[in-house]
Amino acid sequence: MAVPDLGGVLVSLTEVFPLVVNLVFLLMALLGVMYGATALFGLYAIAAGEHKFTNRPATIDGAMGKLMLGSAMIVAPVLLWKFANTFVLGGDLTYSIFNYGSTPRSSTCEDIKGAITYFFMALGALAWLVAGMRLYNATSGQHGAGPGSAVLYLVGGTLAFFINDVAQIVGATIKMDVSLGNVCTMIGGA
Repeated sequence: MAVPDLGGVLVSLTEVFPLVVNLVFLLMALLGVMYGATALFGLYAIAAGEHKFTNRPATIDGAMGKLMLGSAMIVAPVLLWKFANTFVLGGDLTYSIFNYGSTPRSSTCEDIKGAITYFFMALGALAWLVAGMRLYNATSGQHGAGPGSAVLYLVGGTLAFFINDVAQIVGATIKMDVSLGNVCTMIGGA
């Protein structure tokens, strides 16, 4: 059995990471449905005046926060899916993650660049998921679960997901090419 080199492993990961991102987006949508149902149940309990079986009754603010959070967790991946091509600077790589087919094979260095990009997209999607869960804990009134760290996860996830765009903006600001296109130069490819 031949052991693949690092380049071969990274090229094969270009098919795995988009699936991870889509799986995280599906999980976000399912959690959004659950959060919305919890919010509607809380609003019903408030309207009916039923506070049985709970030591922490729902509040209108908490229920509305859960409802907005659930809606955002459902709608955000769909908006990214439909409109990513209109606002990304890093090319079609961000947009092409949302297709159902596998990514087209090109040169090895381009595939490695794609794998690195998809890895950062998976990290960004996971950060968004963690931010949503932390915001849910904050709307549930749990101590130590303030929205401050959730904002950091949202910002960090956004920067990681759009790594190509961030690299282009930073490169234009400092007048240097810091994009992932340099991967091909580093490994000696075209």
